Amino acid sequence: MKEKLENFHDIWNDKLFEEYKKTNKEKIVASFLASFSSNKPELRSGLSVFAIMQTLPDHEFVLREDQTLMRESPCAICSTAFGYPEELDSKDKESLNECIEEGGLIGHDLQDYYYYLYSFNNNKDKDFINVENEDIRIFSEILNILLNTNENDALKKEVLRRMKKIKGFKTRQEQSQVLLETLGYCSILETTKHKGLLKEYTNLAIAKRKTHSSDWRYPVDFWIGKDGINKDAFKFWFGDYKQLEKFWK
Repeated sequence: MKEKLENFHDIWNDKLFEEYKKTNKEKIVASFLASFSSNKPELRSGLSVFAIMQTLPDHEFVLREDQTLMRESPCAICSTAFGYPEELDSKDKESLNECIEEGGLIGHDLQDYYYYLYSFNNNKDKDFINVENEDIRIFSEILNILLNTNENDALKKEVLRRMKKIKGFKTRQEQSQVLLETLGYCSILETTKHKGLLKEYTNLAIAKRKTHSSDWRYPVDFWIGKDGINKDAFKFWFGDYKQLEKFWK
């Protein structure tokens, strides 16, 4: 029983990394950008997981030292449960599809990551995506809002309010929030103490939050206006788009 349950974690890990190898950074980024003028937030979802995969270790199940092995024991590295089912059922898939349609990542388990990348890789539309000038304009306006945030202001009410006023950008609060959280995973929105995932791994399932009641994900939960944009990280992701050059210069 132990071996069988442990293999479920390892199976998901292997499936995830196999799917990751099929992904293409250029298409992931182009899809993200093309989501703005098309009003298709689901096109943004792939980047959230792809960013996390930059530093997620390829690993077998690791039991925390303070735990006794049980079916629900979470992995010390990724927090995926030891006895998580081998396959996703229809309710799991339906729930994950709803999250993907919001444009960002909600859960933080290996199977969630896998399904996001699987959905992206099997979306035939990704091969016909064109980034339009309107996409660049909308994304630039979002970045300018972030850069003009008061030094001690967080991402919450004011930034979300201003994003809703961008011409041609249809978004709900939840969609704007997961968009900003994705930029956090990309290390574009991070702080000196609370880094994104580009160069160092953090188990997001148990990552710190600014307050116990916060519903924002790490690291953007800690971001305030004075933190600005990590220009090196921004160039890593969007350096192929000269129209955005001012944001990494």
